[in-house]
Amino acid sequence: MKKILFTDGKHPLVGELTKLLEAKGYEVFVNNSDITTKEGVRALLAKAGAPDALVISGYATSRAALDGDDAEAIVSAVEENILSAFQAAKHIGTKMLEESRGTIIFLSSIFADKPTGGNPAYAVSQGALQMFMRELAMYYGNMGLRSNMIKLAPIAAEDPAFESDVVSATYDIETKVPTHLRVDAEDALGAILYFLSDYAKNANGTDIKLDGGLLYYYHDRTYTPAKEVELQ
Repeated sequence: MKKILFTDGKHPLVGELTKLLEAKGYEVFVNNSDITTKEGVRALLAKAGAPDALVISGYATSRAALDGDDAEAIVSAVEENILSAFQAAKHIGTKMLEESRGTIIFLSSIFADKPTGGNPAYAVSQGALQMFMRELAMYYGNMGLRSNMIKLAPIAAEDPAFESDVVSATYDIETKVPTHLRVDAEDALGAILYFLSDYAKNANGTDIKLDGGLLYYYHDRTYTPAKEVELQ
């Protein structure tokens, strides 16, 4: 039975992903402890053991604005996401290498590429983790441990965390994407299973974007469902 370890249970998709993966026969371990230090991540490794998939799911966010008075909240959230990823990749990744098993998957967001306007701490951390993933792909990939990233559009439950007065793409998302569909746990599940499979043996340092085309949204354009479009 393959084991999957999520590094942060705060991520809003982890609960449903756990149920979906367990239904497919995977053993799932969800961490809810602080792993920003080597002591914390070593304690996690002692409990969970080396997984077949280390899913870095850090989800520290902050609504603090860039021009506000709470810079510490932004820095704290960024540090938590980056430090937990670094410690997990270093200590758990090393154990995975020793046992010649597994892959590293970053459960991330399109906000690694696109500003949120309403949650800069999360966007900054995901942008940094994207480059960290690529560095891992070069370093660990040379030893047989692949690293990749899944970039998701916000799910419905995340709307309050990312709504913005300056970035219109983060509200009424169904009208901003050609598919008119919101991302859900099954989308993320498919990408995780792909990166776990033999089909992904040459996927290393890459990312899968699952956003329905939201990254291509600009300004005030909204999409009307095709069945309502009148052809001239």
